[in-house]
Amino acid sequence: VNEAICEEGFVLLKNQNGALPLAAGAKISVFGKNSARIVTGGSGSGAGTGEYEISLYDALAEEGFSLNPELMAFYKDNGKSGGGRSSNPVMDNANDGVAFLDAGETPQSSYTDAIRNSYSQYKDAAIVVVSRIGGESFDLPRMQPDGRLYLQLDANERALLSSVAAGGFDKVIVILNMSTYIECGFLDDPSDPDYHQEVGAALWIGAPGDTGIRALGRILKGEVNPSGSLVDTFVKDLTADPAYQNFGDNMSAGGDMYTNVSDKSGGYIYAFVDYEEGVYSGYRYWETRALTDGEQWYKDHVVYPFGYGLSYTTFEQGIKSVSGGISKGSVISVDVEVKNTGSVAGKKSVQLYISAPYTAGGIEKPGVELAGFAKTPEIAPGASKTVTIEIDPYLFASYDYNDKNGNGFSGYELEKGAYVLSLRDNAHSEIESRELSLASDILYETDEASGYNVVNRYEDADDEIETTMMSRSDFEGTFPKSRTENEKVISVATKSGIDSLDSLSPAKYKEFPQYGAEGQYEFYNLINAAYDDPRWEELLNRVTYDEMVELINVGAFNTAYIASIKKPKTIDSDGPAGFAVFLGGGDTVFGTSHYACEPVIAATFNTELAEEMGEAVGEEALIGNGQTPYSGWYAPGLNIHRTAFGGRVGEYFSEDPLLSGLIGASEITGASTKGVYAYIKHFAVNEQETSRNGVATWLSEQALRQIYLRPFELVVKKGKATAIMTSFNRIGTKWTGGDYRLLTEILRNEWGFKGTVITDFNTHPFMDIGQMLSAGGDLNLAFLKEVYKPRKSDATALTELRMATKNILYTVSRSNAIPIEGYSMPIWDIALIIGVCVAGVGFAVWGFFVISSELKKKKLGQGQ
Repeated sequence: VNEAICEEGFVLLKNQNGALPLAAGAKISVFGKNSARIVTGGSGSGAGTGEYEISLYDALAEEGFSLNPELMAFYKDNGKSGGGRSSNPVMDNANDGVAFLDAGETPQSSYTDAIRNSYSQYKDAAIVVVSRIGGESFDLPRMQPDGRLYLQLDANERALLSSVAAGGFDKVIVILNMSTYIECGFLDDPSDPDYHQEVGAALWIGAPGDTGIRALGRILKGEVNPSGSLVDTFVKDLTADPAYQNFGDNMSAGGDMYTNVSDKSGGYIYAFVDYEEGVYSGYRYWETRALTDGEQWYKDHVVYPFGYGLSYTTFEQGIKSVSGGISKGSVISVDVEVKNTGSVAGKKSVQLYISAPYTAGGIEKPGVELAGFAKTPEIAPGASKTVTIEIDPYLFASYDYNDKNGNGFSGYELEKGAYVLSLRDNAHSEIESRELSLASDILYETDEASGYNVVNRYEDADDEIETTMMSRSDFEGTFPKSRTENEKVISVATKSGIDSLDSLSPAKYKEFPQYGAEGQYEFYNLINAAYDDPRWEELLNRVTYDEMVELINVGAFNTAYIASIKKPKTIDSDGPAGFAVFLGGGDTVFGTSHYACEPVIAATFNTELAEEMGEAVGEEALIGNGQTPYSGWYAPGLNIHRTAFGGRVGEYFSEDPLLSGLIGASEITGASTKGVYAYIKHFAVNEQETSRNGVATWLSEQALRQIYLRPFELVVKKGKATAIMTSFNRIGTKWTGGDYRLLTEILRNEWGFKGTVITDFNTHPFMDIGQMLSAGGDLNLAFLKEVYKPRKSDATALTELRMATKNILYTVSRSNAIPIEGYSMPIWDIALIIGVCVAGVGFAVWGFFVISSELKKKKLGQGQ
């Protein structure tokens, strides 16, 4: 499954003059110190064990390529070629940012004449590998010692590329091995000092996990036709990105701490980050600004658009039909015909975008945004396939948090006017379009799924950033700037809000709940029971106070056994790239697959393949540790690629919320078929690792809802998620895991979420468990000896404890947890047992006939 993901997720960026595919048996020189140890994943929760890791060299050799042995031996020998790239920083709670990471490329002075002479024997192609790392607890450094960005080619890489370009190779291919991306002007711009016309092809392969690199060999050979599409916009100058101006400990911002107060020992709770770009994040900025500043401006800034990806064949696409219009509660169904006009079979991502009517000074709206997508099956040369994409108008409604259009309404709305639905090859290249007219405004006063009122929840987060938001009507004049020294002085109100442990819950209860009572029901009686089944109340009456306290407090990588109702203990594991790390007490998980990073999964644009990945993880979960299944999975990550410098970009899908949400929903749907509940994370607005422990995130409620909450909303509504993980940061002044507005009013009430809300790993004083329960959270991800115990005289606190217990039980009741007395075994367990029994009988029968045959032969032999 992982190799299939990489086959469809690796993106062909450049292919000039038939540079690819390579001829069978081509003699290749593979360059780059990191070619000897490619980046397979991240650190922390994105790490793997390397247990089944396939090297790039082995992957290419498997496909019959002949590799330069001198170069391979050179790069494998650290004494000759250097120590290589920096190791991932050790995870800790400092969150000061990382000052420097060495890309680790070998200087040209280390290449001997013998090595250079070896090129002539392996000159069919040169492959140059460029790698960058990333991971949990650190963001990428901005600068290198030579004054260039970390996400640019460094001096040694530039020299290597120049040397290879002049080395007389028939073909030169660049491989970008990183979950993020580097500035890529050197690939397409002849005016770039690092551009070389000899570079004929380039691919982005992300971090392919343990075995995914095999896909690269098949693609280079032409056995597989690449079909990946970029999940981020590749630009020439990352400092021109509006989000770059306010991110982490950005040097241009002079740090991200309030200057008149600091509390590093308390987890950076007086740090801040401003999302002044609003809804103009990622391609929404580059594409929208191009509408006003022109095509040349766009070419000067963007190398490869969001959704871009080449193939070894060519396609023609056209809209066959559009049915339905823009109305509340309806869908727009679009049939797109895709014809393979080339000479080899291939797959193609089909992308539909929407452009909403915009009025200067009104509601901020991107010029284009992804409205729907699909992946075709493989199409033979000359053949055609039709895909149907359904678009929900609600998903391109604007959230007008401050009544910018003056109609007296704040909330999601579709303004009347002409909406342009466009079929595009990527976010920038339009193929054809249809106009959809809306005669009058559509106002979403309530959530369509739950019927619950949708109103502003975060006026405090709006207030601090209101005067500095970027506007489409004046990009130049409103372009984000770092805070001045005066603006870094914390106000009394802001400090008070940060210091407060008030969840903002209005709930007060007078009746005391029961616990420790007698009853007829046990946990297995409520397997898959509806949330409103009255039997839950009687079951909860049986659980003792101490059992509830232990359950909600000690939730690190498990949910506790409850003797009174025979609820089994579960094992929950971490890892967006599969069960990989932190299983129980900090152990690494062995025996499981390390899958490709989330950006590679998203780059497939294939929801069916994402679901297969979830099913594969679920199959591993059923095996578990050999005795107990893995029931919970701390994945997938649904935060947004706000900048390329985010340390955990590899654990999140994309810069686009719709793509992130639909791929994520498919992934957890697959896992759930095997009884795995996935804790989608990190809820919410956790786009940086620097100062992540308590950083106050300031943004508009429009950006919050349309960009940063949208992936979670989609996974809750479409993926039917029953578990979610909050984040370390704050939205405004309130910690996400203790925010009633986020966990109850939006998540549970508006979206209709039912299930468990767990904290991120809790070693921080500001992550208060009483506040968590009051907000609507349930489970503390910690190994605590001292636990939170609500007063038995406090009816509200006891009721919140009981509600959290119910939520956890509800989630586990739908899982592959250990079968116990009376448990009706899930169909997957039954199928597994039947399969094993059938196999056993089959082997026994086979063995009988083999032995009988051998005995007959022996007798015949003795007779002769």
